[in-house]
Amino acid sequence: MKPEDRVKYLRTIDLFEHFSNDEIWRFARNVTELEIPAGHILFHEGEPGNEMYILLAGELNVKKETKFITNIKPVDYIGEMAIIESKPRSATVDAVSASTLLTITNEQFQEYFSTQPESLVSLMRSLSHRIRRNTEIIAEEFEKANILIHDMKNQMASFFFLDLLEKKIEDESVLRLIRVMKGGRDNLAEMMAEALALAKRLSHPRHYISGSLRELINEVMESEVMAHPDLKDRQVDFALSDQEMMVNFCSLEIHRVLVNLILNAAQASPANQSIDVALDYDDQYANVRIMDRGAGIPEEYHDRIFETHFTTKENGNGLGLASCKYVVERLHGGLLSYASRDGGGTVFSFSLPLHV
Repeated sequence: MKPEDRVKYLRTIDLFEHFSNDEIWRFARNVTELEIPAGHILFHEGEPGNEMYILLAGELNVKKETKFITNIKPVDYIGEMAIIESKPRSATVDAVSASTLLTITNEQFQEYFSTQPESLVSLMRSLSHRIRRNTEIIAEEFEKANILIHDMKNQMASFFFLDLLEKKIEDESVLRLIRVMKGGRDNLAEMMAEALALAKRLSHPRHYISGSLRELINEVMESEVMAHPDLKDRQVDFALSDQEMMVNFCSLEIHRVLVNLILNAAQASPANQSIDVALDYDDQYANVRIMDRGAGIPEEYHDRIFETHFTTKENGNGLGLASCKYVVERLHGGLLSYASRDGGGTVFSFSLPLHV
């Protein structure tokens, strides 16, 4: 594209409305033009950001993780946040169609815009508009989730027929299954109540007890988790200390941690391999280990394994381990970690302070 055509496009952008004729022509001559095909990824979330871009032709999509955020059409700019904050890219941008862009390096940004207060005000105005729009989108989606949880809670009413069934059934094997379903129902109702309280910005009390982790582990293995397809015909071996030392914990939250870690171990292990669950104590902590016999965690993922939305599973959402870390460390003052297992596989360990 000729410099005069670039100038024509640049004059339509608020960033350049206060540039003199000489300044805008000099800028148009010095920036680099970039042509990218449809499907090309301009930059990835988390990458270092040393350039911003002005879209002259085509269309770009902005995504956070795999979630669509917005699209960019001519004539507009993208990528300025990484330069302003000197931080990694906050989103991934790819081309919807073949696109033409101008590349502005960090050095060029400092040279041309640091002496243009009016341009910086225009940039702030644009950023404010985008933040406002993103806030509106988040609020809309939050409200939709709130409504969905409310309606799901209403659907839970039918599960209270389990209480009637329990009174009429005498077969102990059937009664056991009914109790498992009731436990799952009650846990789900409690989690929905917590989600609705969060949506209303209300405090939802968590019920902490001084109890036995050994009993909780046994309860989990007798609960709804055993009906999960990933645990069908799967052997789980236990090595639980005979010591009975009390721990302060919220049983529902630690139940969730155990379920997540056990299912992860099942999904990571070959079909014919067992899962090991161990419990022991030291002077200060109760220590739980869930051990799989899978392929292990690749080294390049070690620093990201607990990041929200990070997943190596094709249909995963990357929430399970992040949730476990929050529950163990933030809600219980414990520690969640992992290590490679001798002979292959991974050990996930969490420690909770003993009740004193």
